[in-house]
Amino acid sequence: MNDGFTIHNQNDIYDYCYIDFLEEAVDYLINPDSFRSFGKGLTELLIKKGYSGDTTNVKELSTYLIERLRKINSSIGAGTVNSWFSGNHSPKIEAGSRNKIYEICFALELSYEETVWFFQHVYYDRAFNCHTITEAIYYYCFLHNQTYTDAQEIIQYVENAPTLATDSEETANYTQFVKNHIGELQSVAELKEFLIQNKQNFNSWNKSALKTLNKLVLELLGPPESKTTIDTLRQTINKNQNKSENKLTFDLSYYQNCGLLIRELLFDSQNPLTNTTSSPAQYIYELIENKNIQKNNFILIRSLETTKISRKSEKVPVPYIVRNNFPSRKIISDVLSEDKVLVSKSYDSIRKMIILLDFCRFWITVKLENEDSNLSIDDSLSEIYLEETNACLYQCGYEELYAGNPYDWIFLCCARSDNPLEYFRLFIGELWEKESNDTE
Repeated sequence: MNDGFTIHNQNDIYDYCYIDFLEEAVDYLINPDSFRSFGKGLTELLIKKGYSGDTTNVKELSTYLIERLRKINSSIGAGTVNSWFSGNHSPKIEAGSRNKIYEICFALELSYEETVWFFQHVYYDRAFNCHTITEAIYYYCFLHNQTYTDAQEIIQYVENAPTLATDSEETANYTQFVKNHIGELQSVAELKEFLIQNKQNFNSWNKSALKTLNKLVLELLGPPESKTTIDTLRQTINKNQNKSENKLTFDLSYYQNCGLLIRELLFDSQNPLTNTTSSPAQYIYELIENKNIQKNNFILIRSLETTKISRKSEKVPVPYIVRNNFPSRKIISDVLSEDKVLVSKSYDSIRKMIILLDFCRFWITVKLENEDSNLSIDDSLSEIYLEETNACLYQCGYEELYAGNPYDWIFLCCARSDNPLEYFRLFIGELWEKESNDTE
């Protein structure tokens, strides 16, 4: 489908990826007209599928969609549909709203490609999470033009079938394996047989995502055996932090077994561009005082460099798509908990955390490898970042970064700046500073 919004957002990245235009970039992000709203996307979809009425008349648009929904016995209420087109509300990006999006897709008789577009570019979540039986069946049905009624009959049949004892599938990305296998099936009978034989394997998911998250955290915080090195560093800092004229320097090669975050701190402490007033020891002391630098929360403290982030209030300028599931202490705790993440349907929070951690991993590594402290990024490094991040997301079963998603837009814009890490941290600080000022 034509995606003018995403093309527009992609082009705008190059207008705002400079430090001098940071405030303008934040204003662009919080402007409701910059990105496609759910109501606008839904209207585009109706036009694509044959709606010829007044596209500015909320009542007409709502009536048209409601009539289509009633034909498949959808439970979506008229008030809900009206609120979408009026712009008063959008479906929450959470498990409870996903079936409503599928009902819209079935009601409008979307193709597989149109359904993927609607999920990704309007609802801002991935389509067809094939680690659940229901969505695996939806995937087959959209591939083969089956109706919503057909889908519900298959779901009921499979759910009522007994669960067979089978060996757990050891495929690296089981969800992708299921999707690939279903894509090769040619009949409903084959689909039912496959799902029934493998029902037990649908009891947990997100395994590839958890593996990726743990790997990223290990790189950022360092392995457990680096604790001895960290303890020695703390002792050194505590002895020297009050000596304002202290010329203490750190041999960075000695800290290679530590995580990227502490190595970046050491690097910055000796960089006159980042540490303009303190001795190296004092600089580090101020940033790690009373902090456990090997705990997950230290990642957020260092990567976001702000404590003003709020996700609860809806009366703030930060777009819902950004604010919802924005990486926080609770979210990082949940997505790194094997018990929680292997049954979590909060794909948005997992994807956002992967994007944040991978951004920090990549650009801190680049920073530490650059001998010139005045880091300046060229387009080739930005392209490498995009390729690596997109490959990482794909392996975990998520969509690649795309500029039409406001959360993704932040990282894409930062990646094109001369200093992605500095730009990102300033951007986040400015973004929630506007929120604080707006709600005071």
